Parts: sequence; structure tokens; C-alpha cells
Amino acid sequence: MARISRNRVTVLAVAFALVFGSATTKSSAALDVFVGARKVVNGQSETLCNANAKSALSAVLQDVSEVGSGDTGEWKAASAPDSSGNSFAGAAIHCYPLDSGYLVMFTCAAQVPPNQDTASALCAKITAAFGTGGPH
Repeated sequence: MARISRNRVTVLAVAFALVFGSATTKSSAALDVFVGARKVVNGQSETLCNANAKSALSAVLQDVSEVGSGDTGEWKAASAPDSSGNSFAGAAIHCYPLDSGYLVMFTCAAQVPPNQDTASALCAKITAAFGTGGPH
């Protein structure tokens, strides 16, 4: 339960970083946050989930890293920064071990505009890149 609460804090931190990191932008924009799909994958390991998470985030975003130290199963990434060094989209994938497989959850945030994709479109791309088979 503490791990899920920490995930919510991480998602909120990403959202606030996007909002306050781009506070100097003069155009009006909306912060779009989307809690994406939850998938249970049976017969596969959390290690495979972590590999797929890293691969999916790398395929769509940049600066992919695992949150915390050790094998946390929590992955984050951000969009490419603009010329001022600001990033306007981010996503997180969380892998939780189950007795017979794993649970994976996707969360995305985007400031629209300037980001071209909404948070739900970003999550759809990441979910598609993740798949449920072997690592990509």
C-alpha cells in the first residue's frame, strides 16, 4: 500500500514540475494528466515488465530512469527539452510482482500546447510500445 501512495506522489510531483517548470510560458496551456491502462500479465516475471517499461519509455520519450535505488519497478521519462531546457510531457510505468505474473500501470502528463500529444495519446503510444510479450 505504501508503494502505491508513493506512486501517486511521484505522479503529482511530475505534474507540478511540468506546471511550475513552464510557468514563464506566455501562451495559455492546460496540464493534461491521464491515468492509463492497468494490465495483469500472467506467466511472466517482473524482470520482463521492467525491461518492457524501459524499452517502451525509451521508444516514446527521453531521460528514462528507474525511480529510487534498487529494483523499485517504477520507471519515469520526459519529453525532449525545448531550446530553454523545458520538458512539456512525462510518463511513469509501475511494475508490481504478482504470484503468477505482474501488474503494470501507466500514468502520463502533458502540457498542451506546446506538447502536440495529450496525456491520453501519450499513454496510448507508450502502452502500445510496451506490449505484453518479450522485451522490445
